Amino acid sequence: MNLTFKPIRTKTNLHEFIHFPWTIYSSDRNWVPPLLTDRYAKVDIEKNPFWHSAERELWLAEKDGKPAGTIAAIINHQRNEKLKDGVGMFGFFESIDDPAVARGLVDVAVDWLKNHKLDIIRGPYNPSESDEVGILVDGFDTRPALLEAHTPPYYSALLESAGMVKYQDIVARMRLVPPELHDLSEALPEKFIKVARLVKKRPDLLLRPVDMKRWDEEIRVACDIYNQALGTLPEYIPMSQDEFREFANSFKSIMDPNLGRLAIVNGKPVGFALALPDFNQALKHVNGKLNLPGLLKLLWFGRHLDRVSFKILVMIPEFIGSGIETLLTLEICEEIMHKGYREVDMSLTGDENEKSNLYQERLGMQVYRRYRIYEKDLRS
Repeated sequence: MNLTFKPIRTKTNLHEFIHFPWTIYSSDRNWVPPLLTDRYAKVDIEKNPFWHSAERELWLAEKDGKPAGTIAAIINHQRNEKLKDGVGMFGFFESIDDPAVARGLVDVAVDWLKNHKLDIIRGPYNPSESDEVGILVDGFDTRPALLEAHTPPYYSALLESAGMVKYQDIVARMRLVPPELHDLSEALPEKFIKVARLVKKRPDLLLRPVDMKRWDEEIRVACDIYNQALGTLPEYIPMSQDEFREFANSFKSIMDPNLGRLAIVNGKPVGFALALPDFNQALKHVNGKLNLPGLLKLLWFGRHLDRVSFKILVMIPEFIGSGIETLLTLEICEEIMHKGYREVDMSLTGDENEKSNLYQERLGMQVYRRYRIYEKDLRS
């Protein structure tokens, strides 16, 4: 057996790196092929604003002359300047079911991070915490929603054989919407409904849909709220306006403004919620290509979506627990019910976020996919 691990230096190598997942997932009925243009953009140091404060190296593994795996080593300089914990990351991990290939991929990423004086390798992040993250460890018979990863059952064993251990679990939850449901009071806790209706009477509170005609301003406000809200988490690194705009623009074309809500108190934006039609159901038929046939398939299958993905619910710290988040949730849920969606995904939530997990459980959301972030100490 001849194993080689070569850094990506040519367009041909990059093509092999980007297209390699089709080798792994071609027979997996739950895999949703990523759009090739998006996958190229994620690793492009010019197009992806994440790389303005980060750097990376990409590798392709070859076994007996054939592509066998991929990995990226990533340094987020903004993160390291703030937290000073010596953490480097890895991402875009894909491998055939061969421990030697996986160990070799991890080793080249480890060596690169060691050479850059880092103490821990953690991931996968593709390429940041705001993108697809983790290795799927439960829920292999389900389809991922937007912005969720999907990996084979053997990946966790491969990473563990390479010396990786669990750092954190992240979950996606699901709740079915019965077709006979016409009133949310039949599906949500009585206390939840009562709080939402009470909060709605506040004379200083305005909830409104996303204004698509003022997109840039809406994104600026949403980014500010998002960073304030998540800034209470110990390891959160604020997203730049450029990063957040790139993230938002990636789903602008599929967004339903009525599935977004901005909360304003006395003229001050204090929170927002966003659910997205789960276009993974349509993207599954496109096979990564938005050429004319792919676009026609996307438009056709996009007309018959039955799942929505509740992605964001954030409040600035001084309004957490005010009940406004309950009203935001209720109004989004009412839109979901009225539009006839039959599945509601809520993702993703880390196991350290106890309040969010408890909130989702009280809404009747059940874990249906579990992801794991792995790490390895490089100092031993």
